[in-house]
Amino acid sequence: MKLIVTAGGQGTKLWPYSRETKPKQFQPILGEQSLFSYTIETLLKQYPAEDIFISTKRKFIKFISDQAPQIPLRNYIIEPDVAKDRGPGEGLAFLHLSLKHPDEPFFIVQADCVRQPEEEFLKFIKAAGEIVERDKKLVTGGIKATEPNMGVDYLKLGDKVSHESGQEVYDIEEFVGRKTTFAETKALITSFHIVTHCNHSCWYPGSMLEAYKEFRPDWYKALMEIKEVIGKPGEDAEIERIYQGMEAGPTEEVTRHLMTKSRIILLPFKWTDIGTWGSVYEFFSGDGAVYADGRVVTVDASNSIVKTTSKDKLVALAGVDNLVVIDTDDVLLIVPKNKIEHIKDIQKLLAKEDKSYL
Repeated sequence: MKLIVTAGGQGTKLWPYSRETKPKQFQPILGEQSLFSYTIETLLKQYPAEDIFISTKRKFIKFISDQAPQIPLRNYIIEPDVAKDRGPGEGLAFLHLSLKHPDEPFFIVQADCVRQPEEEFLKFIKAAGEIVERDKKLVTGGIKATEPNMGVDYLKLGDKVSHESGQEVYDIEEFVGRKTTFAETKALITSFHIVTHCNHSCWYPGSMLEAYKEFRPDWYKALMEIKEVIGKPGEDAEIERIYQGMEAGPTEEVTRHLMTKSRIILLPFKWTDIGTWGSVYEFFSGDGAVYADGRVVTVDASNSIVKTTSKDKLVALAGVDNLVVIDTDDVLLIVPKNKIEHIKDIQKLLAKEDKSYL
């Protein structure tokens, strides 16, 4: 089993901690620890460093080497510094694994998530690899859908599949995808045996490339062009040229077509996608109290998150509710927790006026 840790995203919703030059996965979101180093630390409890590969952009290499010095340099899979979404980036990772370890399953681990308890996550990885080797089917992960969420895809469960690990394993009957309205989403999760799709994919790299060939032949063609230049003079420049021409898109543009021939394991651990300041609050508190990271005092405050990078500055809150207060060396963000989508509006303004804050 080989682990591919994807750590090339920008994490714009966690601004101002997450920046273009140092995105959220490398920032101290979990107290003093970054999401990336936490993920690597977890995987190293069960897997040797030689089996862990890091897929990231060239401009982030320095953070990888600083925060995960155990991982050998030869295990870095470097994407050009171009935003292309997960489809092209993960495709590049599948290509490299197919050349180095064609007969071993891979398991994708996104570095910007928290999974607890860690022991259950590691058991899940082991079971996924065993099912791939036994059944020769792609395996993914899911959680039971209890609340409508319009920002995720859904899967309809088929028959239950036995496995000695005791994990809840099912055939997938249908990839449902996300709906366009709240009412449709609510009806979906109450009418069918539906789970939320949360990736954690495991399969063979060569099989995944064959799926790219069938369902995104343009991506596959570019990846095969990249394959021809690997190890040759001018490799980096040629890979960047080819990669630049790839259309952006999520990996689901390929994998959604495979789901009815795949299997799913229901996650036996709590999975938190640390994608917004709201999700950070829910992870650490979520009980109506104030989550504070730094020198913070509160009086009659509730349902808020306060995080500061300054060890000397005191942040005081009184008589407030439902706030996000994020203080960095050069930016102070204050926004209602139920209006954090306005962060993207601030970023649009800064993109026109002063990009140094992005």
